Formats: sequence, C-alpha cells, structure tokens
Amino acid sequence: MGNLFVWDFHGVLETGNEYAVQDVVNKVLPEFGISRKATVEECLMLYGKKWADYYRFYNSDADEETIHRMVEKAVEISVGEKIARKYMKATEYAHDVLGSIRKKGDVNLIMSNSSPEALDYFLEIVNMQDSFDFKFAADGHRIEYSIDSKARYLEEFLKDRNFDKIIVIDDMEEGIERGLKFNAITFMYNRNRTQVKSKAHHIITDLREVLKV
Repeated sequence: MGNLFVWDFHGVLETGNEYAVQDVVNKVLPEFGISRKATVEECLMLYGKKWADYYRFYNSDADEETIHRMVEKAVEISVGEKIARKYMKATEYAHDVLGSIRKKGDVNLIMSNSSPEALDYFLEIVNMQDSFDFKFAADGHRIEYSIDSKARYLEEFLKDRNFDKIIVIDDMEEGIERGLKFNAITFMYNRNRTQVKSKAHHIITDLREVLKV
C-alpha cells in the first residue's frame, strides 16, 4: 500500500498560530475577571498544549468547571470570530511535500486536537483542504486529557491496512512517542531551530527532509 505519512497540523504544517492563540486568550481572560495579558512568549511556552492547560496557567485558582467554561468560550471565539485567518499561513515547503507524497501514491493522514469543524477551517485557511487522504480531528480541547484518542484512532485505522512504512511528523514529544509505539519512522519538526531533546529518529527544520525516507 505504499507509505503512510501521519501529520500533526499546528506547529508543523502551519505557522503563526501562536499569535492567534494569544489573541483568543486575551479575549477570554477579561470575561472571567482576569486583567493580565498573555504574551507571545507565554503562548510559545504553552504551545501544543490544550486550551484547558492555558487557562489553568492564567487562572491557577479556578475550579475545573470554570476552566471548562473558559475552554468553551475560547472555542466559540476562535471559530466564531475566525481569529486564525488573521495570522495563520502554511509552513514553507508544506504544499510541495504533501503534493510529492500524493504523486508517489503514498498516503497523507492528518491528526489534530481540533474539532472537525475547526480542522476543516484551518486547512482551508492554508489551502490544504485537498491534501489529505484521511483526517482525524480528536476534539481534544473538549475531552478528558488522559485519553489518547489519536492512538486509538491510529490503531483502528491500521487494523486492515498494511503500509510499507509509517512516517510520523510532529513537533511535540507526545506525538513522537505515539509514533514509536506503532514502529513508525519519526520526525520531530523543530520550527524554532532551538536545541531539542527527543526520541525521534530525525530532528528537522525543513519539511522536505521527510521525503528522504
């Protein structure tokens, strides 16, 4: 069946979303009586985490019901006001790499913590709505943090499919470790070009590197 490329979205195939996150957080906080402002540096520090983690950081004394309401407000603002459209763009070479994979007859699968509606919206912003053979939107900002629904989905997805290689591209160690459990070749995308410790087989700053497998 060729190769399967499993892609994370935020921080890998797009850039600029940290500014959208900052914008959303700074719209949510005052609605809950919090006067402080989120900085880009803080949003980069928290990047890749779920909305609930952001609001636990900014409202550490809040109970989980309040955190849940903050998350719901964040999703409402993010999608309703189309914040990401102001900031998000495709990562350099992303379109070329995704297109090359499809031309070779290999398979692109994208997995995201976003809701199905939000993922479709994000893909449309960066003109990748037709780049994937399969999509899984975990809606992870709304579900129990301990549930790895991406791993469950991937396990089911692979049951009746035999690929020559599985390649996982992620910017978070959680995604890399998930890939290793499925004996994947793993790529840690280090967009900020900082020193990174990872169990990934490869640490890259250029998405074209994944085509060398």
